[in-house]
Amino acid sequence: MTPLQISVLKALENRNGSYISGEQLAGELEVSRTAVMKAVHSLRNQGYCISSVRRLGYKLDRTPDQLNAETIRGLLMHSGFNVDVQAYKTIDSTNNEGKRLAHNLKKPLLLLAEEQTMGRGRQGHSFYSPASTGLYMTIVVPSSLPLETIALCTQAMAVAAYRAVTASGGPELSIKWVNDLYLGEKKTAGILTEAVTDLETMRATAVVCGIGLNLTTLQFPDDIMNKAGSIGALDRNSLAVGITTHFLALFKELPDTSGWLKTYKERSLVLHKKLSFSMNGNEYQAVGKEIDDQGRLIVELEDGSETTLSSGEISIIPSFS
Repeated sequence: MTPLQISVLKALENRNGSYISGEQLAGELEVSRTAVMKAVHSLRNQGYCISSVRRLGYKLDRTPDQLNAETIRGLLMHSGFNVDVQAYKTIDSTNNEGKRLAHNLKKPLLLLAEEQTMGRGRQGHSFYSPASTGLYMTIVVPSSLPLETIALCTQAMAVAAYRAVTASGGPELSIKWVNDLYLGEKKTAGILTEAVTDLETMRATAVVCGIGLNLTTLQFPDDIMNKAGSIGALDRNSLAVGITTHFLALFKELPDTSGWLKTYKERSLVLHKKLSFSMNGNEYQAVGKEIDDQGRLIVELEDGSETTLSSGEISIIPSFS
């Protein structure tokens, strides 16, 4: 997508479904009306439904539902982020592909898929990824950050997704430490962060951070039917751009968490809630007390002592009145 096409698209989006004349567009963008007409023609060829009425001008009726790498790359560049983008119709896992492509990267890489056949979550869990009803994406960033800092990418991605969904007109999501996003009592998104390391130096060479979001998925497998939910219909190309820009901005600041930790805490589902978790083969119940600057969860055990969780899986114990 050319800079002019991006500018025309942005101008049409800003009209919120009303018409804008070709003359006004040309004047705002300081180009000829013929250039505007050619840009609109190109956008239509990319799947954008743009109506035109004599003496009224152009109106954006609908954006394409299909993920478009060219569109996303252009929008990212327009936002000041130089990112390679690849979109797949079907793939085993965007994180798997990210690890396959992570070596010798010179700049960030965004991978997206209409469908995942082996979508992955933390601790060996799978992530149901049916065709065209979700956003399944992985951001790969060249990095030599220490592993303890890379672990913060999961929380940063959660905040990036929350902000992007809200900015796109979606509902306000909550965050279940450490890697899930919820709408009400239903899980709507999961995050998986991995590191690619150099075996000689045992240092990270790239961060692979993936997220899967249920948008319009209605049917889920029986084992998650009562646990999974969907966010709602959002423009997937714009949402992918929003998540990527927010995440890369937060990633640039790591290990400083001051730019997002307050949001992470405010949206937390687990603070001041009764929780259960396993540690060293034992089961515990506790109350979520705090999330520290390293994104770790501090809990108070039943005997009044405190312990800090760096990773793992926790469950929220329902309260009954």
